Amino acid sequence: MIELYTSEIKDHINKKRPGNLREEFPGSPTVEYEVFNDKVFDIIDTKLTGGSIKRNQGEGTATYFNATSETEHRNLCFIKNEEFFNQFNIRQGDWAKGLSRPDYVVYTPDSDKYLIIHELSEGRIESKRHKAVIQILNYLKFVTAIPAVRTYCNSFKNRLCFVSAKGCVEVPSPDGMADGFMNIYNLLPDPLPVSNQSLERMGFSAYASNVVNLP
Repeated sequence: MIELYTSEIKDHINKKRPGNLREEFPGSPTVEYEVFNDKVFDIIDTKLTGGSIKRNQGEGTATYFNATSETEHRNLCFIKNEEFFNQFNIRQGDWAKGLSRPDYVVYTPDSDKYLIIHELSEGRIESKRHKAVIQILNYLKFVTAIPAVRTYCNSFKNRLCFVSAKGCVEVPSPDGMADGFMNIYNLLPDPLPVSNQSLERMGFSAYASNVVNLP
């Protein structure tokens, strides 16, 4: 996926650049990403602060549960998607002007298990859900117009979109959670489905939740 950003997606941004920008983007955009294999962790938006997006459970905006068993958990690669697109805005102009850019693209680099588009929104979910889902949809329309990216996205068995904000489903803290990590999966609340036929036709399911459960 990272290679697609620096080649196919970069080229597509150049092709769709505003008409007043006659030349292609003069720089060499980089892809910032982090790979985690923790069984549970939180993430935050770091585009204004820098540093790692990972936080301890209870310290971030959304919580990932990422264990396949008590002792095994998968690798998850988090691409800082918004920051990639933001690189195209320089003094001479904005080559990515008007393009939607959800915060993170998350995938399993070692398997075809999961592809996730994740937007972390400020404010309450009631006022943010529609805009966030449209942003995810427009991003996917843009990148899947590229044949190589569309093929890669379609190769994943589970294609998910998450919007996280205040008022979304949270992680509970009931008695007995510490008895065994895998028991937590039985106690996690279901995410709130967000209906969007366009995303569904593309093979994605969308949810509003601060809990990302990846069994």
